[in-house]
Amino acid sequence: MEIKENERNALIEEHDYDGIKELDNKPPPWIMWLFYITIFWAVMYLVVFHVLKIGKLQDQEYVEEVNKATILQQQLAATKTFDETNVVLLTDDASLSLGKEMFTAKTCVTCHGSQGEGNAIGPNLTDEYWISGNTPNDVFKTIKYGNAIKGMTPFKDQLNDEKIQQLVSYVLVSLKGSNPPNAKAPQGEKYE
Repeated sequence: MEIKENERNALIEEHDYDGIKELDNKPPPWIMWLFYITIFWAVMYLVVFHVLKIGKLQDQEYVEEVNKATILQQQLAATKTFDETNVVLLTDDASLSLGKEMFTAKTCVTCHGSQGEGNAIGPNLTDEYWISGNTPNDVFKTIKYGNAIKGMTPFKDQLNDEKIQQLVSYVLVSLKGSNPPNAKAPQGEKYE
């Protein structure tokens, strides 16, 4: 599109910068409408969020979400009856039976043997020697969080705390002291 000489002269600004002249081109209407909408949006944002304080700013939303999460965390902690710090052994037959089922189903037998006697991979669970301690809390932590150095898989994503408690009870009540044949040599420290 060519501009006629007289139209071009009408568009040229009067100022001259080292021989360079500037054309006064008007922006396209769609850009001007976008500009006006942006100004309108900014004014509305200012009025709603800062003048009338109807809406919530990001920092207020963040603080509210953190408070909700803290309350939810406290509620979950209050409903939780035990964890690795206060777990107790279960001695009823139903819990020990469920613990035995998990022992075989969760591949514990692969590393510790079908009777907890241990094998080339895992330690013996029936003797008085334990690598990470033999209290219910120690065994619970070992099952839940694993022991990467010794090759113990963490089961916190596969078992809830109640099932881990049943598994701990089976190991410490039924397996410990059972003296199975072909038991692996002792590993770790001796505990009474």
